[in-house]
Parts: sequence; C-alpha cells; structure tokens
Amino acid sequence: MGPHGGRESFEARRRKEQVAFLVVKFLRMHIAFRQIASEFHDRLADGTLPSAGLFRRVSDLAQSIGFDLKELAHALFRTRNGADSPPAPSRSSDRLAAAKTALERRFLDSSIGTGYHLLLILLESLYQIERYSPELDREMKEIDQVMELSRAPKMGADQRAELESLHTLDQFSARLAQDSTELAQIVIRRCADLLEATAKVVRRFGSSATDNEILVLNLLRSRDLVEQVYGEGSAEEILADLCGKAGFRGRTGTERALALVRSRCGNVNGLETESGLVAGSAPASAS
Repeated sequence: MGPHGGRESFEARRRKEQVAFLVVKFLRMHIAFRQIASEFHDRLADGTLPSAGLFRRVSDLAQSIGFDLKELAHALFRTRNGADSPPAPSRSSDRLAAAKTALERRFLDSSIGTGYHLLLILLESLYQIERYSPELDREMKEIDQVMELSRAPKMGADQRAELESLHTLDQFSARLAQDSTELAQIVIRRCADLLEATAKVVRRFGSSATDNEILVLNLLRSRDLVEQVYGEGSAEEILADLCGKAGFRGRTGTERALALVRSRCGNVNGLETESGLVAGSAPASAS
C-alpha cells in the first residue's frame, strides 16, 4: 500500500525520489561551486592561484555531484520515444501550464548538462594553470639570466640569434598561460550565471511538486542549504508553497510540512520544528 492509503506504482515513487535527489543535490552543487569561485578570485588577486589546489576540488565536484545531477536530469526530463509525453490538455489554461512545464523540463535538462560540461572545461584550464604555470615562472627566470649573457661583448651573432629564439618561445608560453587563466575566468562567470538562472527554475519546479512527500522531507532536512542558496526565510516560503494546499494543519509552512511527512513517510522521529535537525533515520532521503 502506498503512503496515501492506496497503491502507488514503483515508477511514481521512483520519480518522487529522483526529484528530491535532484533538488537537494543542486543546492549542494550551487553552494560548493560558489565557494570554489570565491577562492578562485581571491587566489587570482593575490597571485597564488597555481598553488590553490582548485583542480582537485573541481574534479571531485564534477565526478560526484556534477555527474549525478546530469544523469538525474536526463532521467527526469528527457522523453523516450514519446513514452513520457502526457496527452495534450483541452483547456487553454491547462495547455499554457503544460507548455510552461515542458519548457522548464527542457531548460533544466539543458542547463544542468551544460553546467557539467563547463566544469570539465574549467578543470582543463585549472590543470594548465596548476601544472604548467610554476614551470613557466622558473623558465622565465632562467631565460632572463641567459638573456643577460647575450649582452656580453664576446657573444657571437649565432648565439644571440639562439637566445632571441628562446625569448620568443618564452613569450609564447606566457601567452598560453594567460589564455588558460582568462578561459578559467570566463568559465567561472558562465557557471555562476547558469547556476543562478537554474536556481530560479529549480525553485519553481520544486514548488510545483505539491504531492511529493519525499521532496518535502528532504527540504525539511536541508533548510540550511535552501537558505544559503535562496536567502533567509526562503525555506519557510518554499515549504508553505509545497504544503499550503495539502490539507494538513499548522500555523506555518514548516509545521504543515512536518505534519505531511509524519503522515506519509513513516519513521521521521527527530524532526524538530525549531532547530531543523533530523536525528534518526528516514526513508528515501537525498544525500
């Protein structure tokens, strides 16, 4: 028997879980990337970017949450030979709502997938910066020392030509290093803009999942993440949107959300209205 007193299909339950996973993982991705971007700019300003270790952090983010998000978005938002396409509604208001939902689904699939591939581009740029910039600095110092020798009066014309060739190569390497840094800056900015735009659609998409008790449970457990992404008071607003029409009593959205998950999710002992902490186990929570 399903949580509503009737039978719920495995696919319907699985979709609820996937939506919950996607929303919470996106919050974690948003916060982790914002921290990386902040350190990138700080290290760029003080000249310590090559030693910041951001390559490993971006690699870990792309291979874990980034990849999981991309796969979840494809599973949720890509139709398979029309099998996931519902019949077209007859009323114009319903058609408008259906068109809006379809656009949001396509945007989320595209934006999350694009974000993952931008992380891979950023990863390559950071590799270039961390692997080759220190070597370039050493080479430049050595070439500067050698160029001093070219000013010696006994230096022959052939030797001077060889030194000038080394200097030209050094300038080319310096340009490549600068290109890697500039590309990393561009990708950081594009990722930040994409995450902000996606966050707005994720919020609208999540607020429309009013019958998803698993999402509500995970938002209760992740109120600190919600407020880091959407601002102070946003967790209460989102929970109020999700649970406002659910028929559960409570003075606030949080209290109604607690009533909803206690009714439908079984073991949620440890949920506390004031602290937002969860102690103990709860089924199907997003990690």
